[in-house]
Amino acid sequence: MSDMRFVNQRAVGTSVLPDEAIPLVEGFGRFLNDIQLPGTYHVAFLRSQHAHARLRSVDASKARMLPGVIKVLTGSELLGKVEPFRSMPNRFSGGESVQHWLAVEKVRFCGEAICAVVAESRAIAEDAVELIEVDYDPLPVVSDPRMGEKDASALVHDSCTNNYLIKREYERGDVDEAMKAAHLVVKRKFRIGRKQALCLESRGCVAAYRESTFALTVWMSHQLPYVVRHYLGKHLGLHENEVRVIAPHTGGGFGQKASIYPEEFVCAHLALALRRPVKWVEDRLENMVASTHARDQYIELQAAVDREGHLLALSSDIWVDVGAYSTYLWSAGMEPLQTAGLMPGPYKVPALRYRTRGVATNKTPVGPYRAVGRPSASASFELLLDEVARRLEIDPVELRQRNLIANEEMPYRNSNNLVHDHVNYVPCLKLSTSKGDYAKLREEQKKAQANGRLRGIGVSCFAELTGLGTTTAVGPGTLLQPGRDAVTLRLETSGVLTVAAALPSQGQRIMTAMRQVAADELGINLEDITCIINDTATAPYGFGTFASRTAVFGSGAVIKAAKELRQRILACGAFLLGVPVEDVTIANSVIHTLDRGKSISLREMAEKSYFSAKDIPEELNPGFEVTSFYDPKRGSFAAGAHLVAVDVDPETGEVKIVRYVATEDVGTIINPSVVEGQIIGGIAQGIGEALLEEIVYDEQGQPRTVTLADYLVPSALDVPRIELHHANTPSAALGGFKGCGEGSIIGALSAISCAVADALSQRGGDIHEFPATPERVLRGLGVLPGGA
Repeated sequence: MSDMRFVNQRAVGTSVLPDEAIPLVEGFGRFLNDIQLPGTYHVAFLRSQHAHARLRSVDASKARMLPGVIKVLTGSELLGKVEPFRSMPNRFSGGESVQHWLAVEKVRFCGEAICAVVAESRAIAEDAVELIEVDYDPLPVVSDPRMGEKDASALVHDSCTNNYLIKREYERGDVDEAMKAAHLVVKRKFRIGRKQALCLESRGCVAAYRESTFALTVWMSHQLPYVVRHYLGKHLGLHENEVRVIAPHTGGGFGQKASIYPEEFVCAHLALALRRPVKWVEDRLENMVASTHARDQYIELQAAVDREGHLLALSSDIWVDVGAYSTYLWSAGMEPLQTAGLMPGPYKVPALRYRTRGVATNKTPVGPYRAVGRPSASASFELLLDEVARRLEIDPVELRQRNLIANEEMPYRNSNNLVHDHVNYVPCLKLSTSKGDYAKLREEQKKAQANGRLRGIGVSCFAELTGLGTTTAVGPGTLLQPGRDAVTLRLETSGVLTVAAALPSQGQRIMTAMRQVAADELGINLEDITCIINDTATAPYGFGTFASRTAVFGSGAVIKAAKELRQRILACGAFLLGVPVEDVTIANSVIHTLDRGKSISLREMAEKSYFSAKDIPEELNPGFEVTSFYDPKRGSFAAGAHLVAVDVDPETGEVKIVRYVATEDVGTIINPSVVEGQIIGGIAQGIGEALLEEIVYDEQGQPRTVTLADYLVPSALDVPRIELHHANTPSAALGGFKGCGEGSIIGALSAISCAVADALSQRGGDIHEFPATPERVLRGLGVLPGGA
């Protein structure tokens, strides 16, 4: 019988309970609003009620006289003291976007901050905001990007001709010739509404000055602490080593908390100016109008195919309503460029052409949100493929199989210049249709139709580029081009391993993932490993959490660091045991000889290495702290295929999901339960995008859906049982890992959209605008006037 003391149970691939979740479920989480510093002042912002207007005057005299008010700060007072947010010029930019931290001379969207009030309490600050008098001179409003690009349109920024913040035209292959030679050319329009990440916890910060190593310490609900530190120093005139950024427990991010906003920087400035802590926590109304939005796209596309349905060319024309400013860090190019450039997805597209533009409007700026650009790119293309299938009388699944990039064709460079490798597109589709009994679903659909019911079936296949390294640019004009990330492994004298990284968690459970990887690489028990991830004072430099990268970068860096640390541990342990280094290994936090005759615990070895160093040769005791950087270079493709069946009520327009089958390739799985949660969560958000969620503005730029009574999100009753399967293949990254946080929202929007359109087609209807609200469904069926 084997001695279990010397058998290391593999951690990667098991559903280890995430330790970092325990304080959250027990009620001991420490979120931004839980941080209470002595002597804290509170901040509230006066926000514009106009979408576009000149500021004739701002009179804060009454607010300053209110008892308890410490300071009222206006935009003009900040001029020359801080650096505003400027878009970075590039070959595709239409003009410069300059965003002052507080509006100067002009406001460009409803909700833009004009003044900041500092008071002894939040209530007093809000009362003072009500006393500020602003004289507005309303200006013409740009509310539609298609109208905003016309020569006669008003301009949001005088420097941006036709309101273009970004514009690009691209072609590879002879698209015109392919269209001429095609057996069939199919055209289709697609519209996706404006979205909100709607994190459970809104934005906020606590900023404090102190005469110490860090002149400025900022607690912020954010995904990129080191990046925030860099730009705080740059814009406030501080050295980075004078700034400390701490990300406490975060109630959701989804990309909305990966941008840099004026409000947090105003608070940092105030903390330095007042030499007192200041605190601001965004309320839900502020969140709806001041935190970045997403999507809001109009897409026109056409595909050329041969008689068998093989794609010959794809052409698209895309308008994205990017709002009033180029979002700082990511630029206005995120949605337009990724929607257009990633539209081919997992399909072979020999010739590709697109024209895409980000048009400035008088709305809240658009920023990154889960799977930037790809859900709408995929949904519009998948709907087009269904139209091709109907016109050629080919089954939609068969059509997709003919066009997917097959494993034997990899590595495959597509017309968008991306290389696909180590990814299972065809196996994902086959497994979903097999597990979902696709043939039976079609038979049930026929029976439902015969009984007067509308059942639709949708299939989607997607590619999700994850773990982007230094060789893959996020996009022109983006200040943040991801590079390497670092992890520090330190063996304490107690024998506990500390893992430090700048990868805050918004639910990805990256601490548990890194612990599992470290346990396998080093032979250390999971309970003997702890993580530090949220503090720039204790974690090595890293870019943070976004773009499905944490597992790839964090785990890859752990593997690299563990390789060096393991060699050091084995060398010192072998000396202490009096045996050659090749005769020892590590398991269950114990160094032992291969014959199991001798052993020493990590704790004992670590103690001796530190406190009895004179007894150990220096070359065998270099210390047990290793920092390694990891860069996976070009990134890895994850994939999936979703199969959805919906019932549509032709009288009410209600859509009900009756079956949902998802198969995904997410590479080597570290923690199956965490992966399942990520995928199902993405599907739930995709259901919201497809059927419920939309921020609506009127023609005057006034938002009309700013409460949860108007902006509808899925409840537990709206999310069906998800049948989840895997067809995984390891990536080329260290450990074979891929990201899994964003792909499922792509598949959900696409599959549900296709299912709804399929249901409506049975009565000669169609739908082009999403979410598929009851009103749009009834319009698509011709029950209500107007198209859908």
